[in-house]
Formats: sequence, structure tokens, C-alpha cells
Amino acid sequence: MRVATVVLLIVVLFAMFERDRLFIHDPFASVYRNNVKQSDVEVYFNFANEILLQQNHGDIASTRTILQHWDMMPATPASLTCLRPVLCMTPADHAPTLPAAANGGKAYDPKVSMDGRDINYTDPAGVQVRVKL
Repeated sequence: MRVATVVLLIVVLFAMFERDRLFIHDPFASVYRNNVKQSDVEVYFNFANEILLQQNHGDIASTRTILQHWDMMPATPASLTCLRPVLCMTPADHAPTLPAAANGGKAYDPKVSMDGRDINYTDPAGVQVRVKL
């Protein structure tokens, strides 16, 4: 019993100090692309309501998109450790990212709005994405 208590205390302390790096799966979140609900997208969020979207493609590798407050730019996380379907962890509070997709050299304005339980943005292909937490 004492070992379980110590392990639980360590986990809680770790989560407190790494709360901006830990993304927890939200099974009740919904993702819409051009107002069509997507059933193959998992939503993860952290303490700051930043989101990580993971779209599963069957046998092909998943597509991941992260949207953080510090840059307000949808991007692909450069490094991510996941314990699916429970949580994912980035290597830093400001996760290193790669551009989400090339858009032919045009200026990309994602039109991000992140307010409470609704996150909206436009992906590089011009598709409206809405996430409801």
C-alpha cells in the first residue's frame, strides 16, 4: 500500500510540473472539417487548452497536428511520445514543430481562434477545422 501511495504521489508531482507538456486524450471531443464531423480523429489537450489532433489511417502512420498558444500555427510535432489512447508528451513546453504542409510558397494565415472549449483554424489546404472540447 505504501509503494502505491509513493508511486501515485510521484505521478501527481510529475503531472503538476509537466502540465504544459502532457496532452490527455479527450474521448468526448469532436472534430469537424468543413462542418462534417470526423470520426477517425483523436483529440488530446493539455492544461493550457492547447490541442493535439491525431488522425488514424488504418495501417498507414497517423497524421498529427498540434496547435499551441505561443505560436498559433497548426504544425506537425517534431517529436512526440505517446501512450495511446491515454496521453502524449512533448519534449518541451513549446513543442518543436515542422510546418503542417507546404502551400506552394503562399503566405499561410490559419485564422486561429482558441477560446475555452472551441478551437477553430484553417488548414493549409483551406479546410475549416473546428474542435469542440
